[in-house]
Amino acid sequence: MSLVVKLKRDELRLVAEEIGLTVPRDAKMFYLKRLIEESDVFKEDYEFVKTVIDQVVEKSKTQKSKLNSQIELERLKLERVKVELN
Repeated sequence: MSLVVKLKRDELRLVAEEIGLTVPRDAKMFYLKRLIEESDVFKEDYEFVKTVIDQVVEKSKTQKSKLNSQIELERLKLERVKVELN
């Protein structure tokens, strides 16, 4: 099973761009997966592509965690304002 199967569309786009592929703006997930898997880079240097995928996934997780932290902070601020108003 290929590593690209588990990626989201935006992650697929980033991986494709990072390995030097030209990605159409309206590319669908199926197309992006196929584009990556059929690329010379994927066939010739799988470990490099795997590293790029790992980095993209880690970056995505970090951004999601950061966003969740910001949301929680805003929630706490809102609760504090509600308490002050009562």
